[in-house]
Amino acid sequence: MKKRYKDMNAVTAVSVVLIAAGGVFFHSVNQTAFYVFLFISVLILLMFLWITYRRIKTSRDMYDYLNAISNGVYDLDIKDNKEGELSIIKNSLYKIVVTLRSQKELLLKDRNYLADSLADISHQLKTPITSITMMTDLLKYEEDEEKRREFLEVIESQLSRVNWLIVTLLKLSKIDAGTVKFCSRRENLKNILENAVKPFALTAEISGVVLTVQCEEGIFIDADKNWYTEAISNIVKNCIEHTKNGGFVKVSASETPLFTKIMISDNGSGIAKEDLPHIFERFYQGRNHSQSSVGIGLALSKAIFNNQNSAVEVRSRENSGTEFEITVYKVIV
Repeated sequence: MKKRYKDMNAVTAVSVVLIAAGGVFFHSVNQTAFYVFLFISVLILLMFLWITYRRIKTSRDMYDYLNAISNGVYDLDIKDNKEGELSIIKNSLYKIVVTLRSQKELLLKDRNYLADSLADISHQLKTPITSITMMTDLLKYEEDEEKRREFLEVIESQLSRVNWLIVTLLKLSKIDAGTVKFCSRRENLKNILENAVKPFALTAEISGVVLTVQCEEGIFIDADKNWYTEAISNIVKNCIEHTKNGGFVKVSASETPLFTKIMISDNGSGIAKEDLPHIFERFYQGRNHSQSSVGIGLALSKAIFNNQNSAVEVRSRENSGTEFEITVYKVIV
């Protein structure tokens, strides 16, 4: 009996020891897990704070950048090659800003161009209008019929000049705006060239300039006949104005499988080297420009050629004549 009690006491003691040891081990494990959990929590908190800080900083940078844009400053570069939603937004914002800046520069350029054009138009209109005003005042008190007729001829001439200027400017504006519909058809080139020089036959004869057209019957081009005739006419007019008595203006054409060439040449005063790159610019007048020139005829011709599958070039030297070369490209199907 006593032995049984001793065994039970031993078992109880061992159990107590095991329970105590298990409690210590369990407490130790819980403490380690707690510290691990605490470390991970702190780490996550620090990461969250860092990410939040970066987001706030990026947002402030974007706000400052947008504020700078609103004040007209476009020179800040916030391109970011890192990954992430904010970086994608920043890159997209940068692209939009670049586009806006380009549009602003184009609008500023157009505004300056418009201002310059209006100044040129005002200058070109001022001279004939002043002349008309003076002649009108003189007509009020002039009793000599011969003088009155002379004044009326001057007024008529100046009115024609103003009318031509306005009509040509309207044509150029329509072409620039894209509202002109060019009706290209298969046209006989010889007919176009002859119609283009016909209005200047008498002027050339009076000025002592030999005006000729050389073109074979079988050459055809795809073009709007009326517009193309006007473009050629402006160049012929320019050549006659710069050719002296005894000179010539020659219009010729040739054809290849790829293109048709139209050559308009003269042996007139030529174009100065520094003026050559600018002769197709509106209202540009070189050193050898004629008194009646306003500087938009060649600009209109170039605009028409550009819209008619053609290109125009010019070669010239002072006192050695000028040669305009028009290339009409053939459409290959």
